[in-house]
Amino acid sequence: MHNKKKLGIIGGMGSIATAYFFDRLVALTPAIIDQEYIETVVHNNTAIPDRTAGILMGKTSPIDELNRSVALLNDFGADYILMACITSHYFVEELQMNSKAAIINIIKETVTMVSKAYPDIGKIGVIASTGAVKLELFQKALAAHDLESVILSDNEQRTYFTEPIYDPWGIKAGFITGKPKERLCRAVNILREKGAELVIAGCSELPLVLKDTTTEIPVIDAIDIGLLRAIRLCLN
Repeated sequence: MHNKKKLGIIGGMGSIATAYFFDRLVALTPAIIDQEYIETVVHNNTAIPDRTAGILMGKTSPIDELNRSVALLNDFGADYILMACITSHYFVEELQMNSKAAIINIIKETVTMVSKAYPDIGKIGVIASTGAVKLELFQKALAAHDLESVILSDNEQRTYFTEPIYDPWGIKAGFITGKPKERLCRAVNILREKGAELVIAGCSELPLVLKDTTTEIPVIDAIDIGLLRAIRLCLN
């Protein structure tokens, strides 16, 4: 595999999710010996401001720090870049203008995969950050494939996404069992009750609690879809 491409990962959004992101990259790579894995640099950029706050609430924009990460990974010689945060894909086109390395769009990859793998499903539930939902990042991509989106109400979004992610007992604080798991599993069921036939887990924190969970409808991990695409590209 001497023709492998180099991969850069922009992390730090959050750090626990980034560690899981890299762990999944290794787990999904079809390698037997050390030299068959992808040469990778992870920039765990904890200086990146909160994406939802920056985009929707007029707080400090994350774009400057995202561009700094892009520059560092290009200097490393990355051929491809992944962002370990779905909401940051709001900036993907702007970031690509400053990057020689191709930035893989996890949202587009996920929606394309769902449309091909589940051709008989028309209503897709989306669990993602408030920023990603309000900006309709997944909804617009799904609509381009003539797929209908199902999302949580504002109150449901706060109770079953924001709190289990951001509260002191939530995932960003290092808790992935108990209440965070219960709340996010309930989010899947709410979307099912609203008619969703499949749910996209569209946030890098979600696999931490949903990966070993049995659900009544399929839950597609957008992070794994993006990683699998990167692996295929890097290994030619």
